[in-house]
Amino acid sequence: MMQPYRKGAEASLKKTDYLGKPALLKERAPKKYRHQSLDERIRKERTSLEARLISRAKKAGIRTPVIYAIDKERTSITMEFIEGTRMKDALNEGNAKEIIAGFANSVALLHNASIIHGDLTTSNVIIHNKGLAFVDFGLGYISGKADDKATDILVFKKTFQATHFSISNGWEIFSGAYMKAAGNGREILAKIPQIEAKTRYS
Repeated sequence: MMQPYRKGAEASLKKTDYLGKPALLKERAPKKYRHQSLDERIRKERTSLEARLISRAKKAGIRTPVIYAIDKERTSITMEFIEGTRMKDALNEGNAKEIIAGFANSVALLHNASIIHGDLTTSNVIIHNKGLAFVDFGLGYISGKADDKATDILVFKKTFQATHFSISNGWEIFSGAYMKAAGNGREILAKIPQIEAKTRYS
């Protein structure tokens, strides 16, 4: 039996089960503003890419959902439902410094593997068995460019400072841990003010 779980701009999530295990069904809905054939191609490509990114992230040492099934015609992925607390909520319960540092190390692992998450927010990380699990790679892609990695982090910085403004040194904790763990962390972080300036005046 399926039940609605969450709905986003790109896809809808439904709770279900797969061979008796709790699962999530992620389906990309057609976009009526696009030509039908183009829309089908984009949705199929995004579905395949997301599955590859989840697998690639897992190989890089990141906890991600186990993929149970991919249906390219329905542009859907059935994956493990990871139980736990969203990082967004856990930060309000304490241990913020430890969680943020662990998050930064995980982001560095993703970037070292040329994975751009595309939506790095504290809502897309689950605290599971005292570890961090990354979900929703729907906007992600593969790139080794420092600018793309900096843009990925800028998404986090903006949402973090807007959502968790009470954690006064959160950004400093993240950037310090990321700089140590990422291969060219200093170079990537140095690009963030440049990108911020461009978006501010564009």
